[in-house]
Amino acid sequence: MPIHTQVSYDIRGGLNHIALVVDDLDAVEARVINAGLKTSNHGDYEPGRRFYFHDHDDIEFEIVSYA
Repeated sequence: MPIHTQVSYDIRGGLNHIALVVDDLDAVEARVINAGLKTSNHGDYEPGRRFYFHDHDDIEFEIVSYA
């Protein structure tokens, strides 16, 4: 009997996204853009800033800085 899994826009294989904490958010965003990827959902909040992007395998990454 085949196993059916639920697929949604925000969960892929049980994974919602991967978050990485960096010191220099602007430098990382420049590298992401230079790699040909599109950034989105930028946010400034206490205590930090963040943005998201999807890699070439459509995995969502959150990049956040508390610097």
